[in-house]
Amino acid sequence: MRMWHYFLAGALLLAPALLVTAVLGLAFDGSKQHLWAGLFTAILGVGVHTLVILFMLVTGRVLREAIRVRRLSDSFLTELNAFFSRKRAYPLAGLGAASIVAAGVLGYSSRGLGISPVWHWLVGIGAVLLNLWALQAELRALKENQRLVDRASAELDEFDRAQAAAGVAPPSEPPAPPLLSVKNGLTLLAAPWLFYLYWSLVVWRGDFTRVSLHPWVELSVLGALATLLALRRRASAA
Repeated sequence: MRMWHYFLAGALLLAPALLVTAVLGLAFDGSKQHLWAGLFTAILGVGVHTLVILFMLVTGRVLREAIRVRRLSDSFLTELNAFFSRKRAYPLAGLGAASIVAAGVLGYSSRGLGISPVWHWLVGIGAVLLNLWALQAELRALKENQRLVDRASAELDEFDRAQAAAGVAPPSEPPAPPLLSVKNGLTLLAAPWLFYLYWSLVVWRGDFTRVSLHPWVELSVLGALATLLALRRRASAA
């Protein structure tokens, strides 16, 4: 399956989820159904839009490396730069995800911080319209990006066949990055506290007594140990 197939599956779930959440909010303001639907929609929406952003970043990096290492035609880099310069899908993906999160934050704020619920309604309706517009633009961009990747893949296959016919060995694959690294350790050290702060500040509105330190402390300690082991391995290899 191509990446746009996965995106299409997510978009077909996200579009009705946005509409259902909006209807529940207008018909049953502040109900548990609206809150749970909004949480599901926010998680799904951020995931779908992030998929687009990551795919475009990764394909751009892969094509640049192929041009540098495998002597892929420079015309692909020109097309890639033109693709990013004229396409609105990349910023729309970021705006779509941000609008859903903003609507959710305003929804919680209107319940406990005295902010008028009108702002939640306006931003929520705007998020629905923006996301429905962004989804179709992102799908078109993914399809065009996939065609560019397929053409590059076909040219690389032709290059490999020509090299094999000439008796030239294919280039060896670079070694995979180690799982135990300083970067991964620091990520595991810091990331759990983001979840802790979210539950404390957003869900429970600053009441830290309602949130347990577990399992965030244990995960953070594991990250610290992984960082120390990675630093020792780096020092011994130096």
